[in-house]
Amino acid sequence: MIKSSNVLSRKRALTALGIAAGSALAPSFATKALGAANGRVVINADGGAYQDAEQKAIYEPFTRETGIEVVIVPSNATQVLAMVQSGSVQLDVLDNAEAQMLMLDKQGALAAIEYDKFKFTNPADLIPNIRRKNMTGNIYYATVLGYSKKNFSGNAYPKSWADFWNTTRFSGSRSLESANAGLVPLEFALLADGVPLDKIYPIDLDRAFNVLAKLRSHVSKWWTTGAESIELLESGEVSAVGLWNGRIQGPIDQGAAYGITWNGAMRLKQFWGVIKNAPNPQNAQKFVDFALQPHVQANLAKYIPYGPTNKKAIPFIAKTDLEKLPSAPAHYGAGFDEDAQWWTDHLQEVVLRWQKWLVS
Repeated sequence: MIKSSNVLSRKRALTALGIAAGSALAPSFATKALGAANGRVVINADGGAYQDAEQKAIYEPFTRETGIEVVIVPSNATQVLAMVQSGSVQLDVLDNAEAQMLMLDKQGALAAIEYDKFKFTNPADLIPNIRRKNMTGNIYYATVLGYSKKNFSGNAYPKSWADFWNTTRFSGSRSLESANAGLVPLEFALLADGVPLDKIYPIDLDRAFNVLAKLRSHVSKWWTTGAESIELLESGEVSAVGLWNGRIQGPIDQGAAYGITWNGAMRLKQFWGVIKNAPNPQNAQKFVDFALQPHVQANLAKYIPYGPTNKKAIPFIAKTDLEKLPSAPAHYGAGFDEDAQWWTDHLQEVVLRWQKWLVS
């Protein structure tokens, strides 16, 4: 299994529209069909293990079957919005985190997904809450409770966020995500305090910060990057950490003595979207249709531990790969979906409160 980082951190996703546009878009020709007989489709991507996995599981098979060339162009949401507003769109398909897509959709930057014209995928097979008018979910990743087996023996390891908070029974330092890396871990504080999975949102800020305060003295460090989250576990500085599943799965696959508790895992969603007035709209719609097929999503899971959004993909995934995925049947009911809209609406308020809380 490829080592992987998060697809797009929650804070990056939420603040992307406020980032100044970077350098000019530079295309990368990811997959070429001989003669590019049927044109091309231009997709945004940020490189790394996720793009490598998509190259093998989606881009290359798509070109082989359709003759459409896949062109990769690194871009952020600010650039996309500027293209749409200027009437000079250079991208066709977006592959971005939910909050970022919600912002772009609110700005009118996304075209409707033509589900009624799908030929590769049956739209009814997609998990309902990710099949939306102007975007459709393509993967689940998650923030999970990771722990070192060197600190906990046998069956005596933290099995919930309440256990994570219980440093008397489950000794050792802790680490959680900092607002400087993503967002404040309010959801896990509420779960630790007995809030049911389906009652997390809207978040009770007073209650969540009061619960965080109980753990504060046991937090060795609030991690700021995905790499740092796993390094804290590797160094032995912490015995348990809340981190992205892709960060811990790679070391586990290589034999590291770590474990994952899926109870209370927070599922994060990545979405496909077609940009309004895209230069290759038909090819864009065909790409999204192709990429959502059960066997294509199952193939992606071989290369990176991100779960499918097509319910029919599960039978095509090997058992050893399935047990690593946030949307696997064995894990799905034990976790919850992040409410990206809530965070979009309350980000500034929460971050300001977090900053004051840290220095109080």
